[in-house]
Amino acid sequence: MITKPINTNIITGFLGVGKTTLIGQLLAHKPKGEVWAVLVNEFGEIGIDGGLLNATVAGGDNLATESGMTQTKKAGVVIKEVPGGCLCCVSGLPTQVAINQLIQHTKPDRLLIEPTGLGHPAEIAKLLTSEYYQHVITLQTSVCLVDARKVSDPRYQQHDTFTQQLTMADVLLANKAQDYTETDHLQLQQFLSQLHLQHTPLITVDNHFTDVELIQQILLRLNTPTKYQPLNTSQRLLRQKSLTQTWLSSAPPLSDIDTPEFSPAGFIHKTNQGEGCYSSGWIFSAAHCFQFERFMAWVDTVKLDKVLRLKAIVITRDGVLSVNMVDNQLKLDELDDALDTRVEIISDMPLDDKLLQQQLLGCLLV
Repeated sequence: MITKPINTNIITGFLGVGKTTLIGQLLAHKPKGEVWAVLVNEFGEIGIDGGLLNATVAGGDNLATESGMTQTKKAGVVIKEVPGGCLCCVSGLPTQVAINQLIQHTKPDRLLIEPTGLGHPAEIAKLLTSEYYQHVITLQTSVCLVDARKVSDPRYQQHDTFTQQLTMADVLLANKAQDYTETDHLQLQQFLSQLHLQHTPLITVDNHFTDVELIQQILLRLNTPTKYQPLNTSQRLLRQKSLTQTWLSSAPPLSDIDTPEFSPAGFIHKTNQGEGCYSSGWIFSAAHCFQFERFMAWVDTVKLDKVLRLKAIVITRDGVLSVNMVDNQLKLDELDDALDTRVEIISDMPLDDKLLQQQLLGCLLV
């Protein structure tokens, strides 16, 4: 039984701007004794960010729950992934089912929602402020991360999702500012003025969210009511009654999304396209082990194609590797563990899936 509405925040930003890094730091510094839930949506179909978030929550012991969620017991954090970019489709049941599961299983003090970088946050806000959730969720500050170096690029300026993310935000974070020039700062200010957002609070971040005082400042801002005002329009929801009346007893599980079913060869390949972008992703069972040098050589070949994003969690003979490549800038980390290997590429051009898969298979240890 819900005794008070759950404080909820939307964390948006375009591909690779640092949303997952920010959420990881917020989770690491959340108030002690509180349980926080995170709903992560990715444009690709395989889901990687949830695993990366689990790895960043300090001191957590991971536990797979019956619904496929991963709970970090020591840190009081529960993370749920919805792959395939469907979170921003209000008419799609996966959105509501995932939210309902998180609430039912964890009854969190706070819910953070990270839509895909290609998703429309207004659709999420519309759902969260609907009659269905009116006694269950309180929508508070929406945070949008932006890279000032992107605003001069027509691919961003003219992208409806990019401008919608900025327009909806209650707080803007100009991330990766350590790499900005004076021109970058100026162009961001000018672009925000064009969108009539010059009065939206703007915080410059140049330390990869490692500044504890900055994180505390953002945590305080999360408690402010959002400026978003829902429109009185009808929308299709999972049930006609309110959530408190039905209370989720018949919500179907998402185990078919969370648990991969491998082919006889021990891997899965999935693709997605939309919003002018394409994704190609693979999940390899833990029985497969990658040769580190071969895999990194393959990453270099992908880098030459100037893809928008490459991210991976890879089981190698030398340990578990996390890979994050945005704008041809590569970041590598070592993880403690992984249930399987996951590799995903996002591009604004069609991908040669067969060639990429052949190259990946060539990185395996025989």
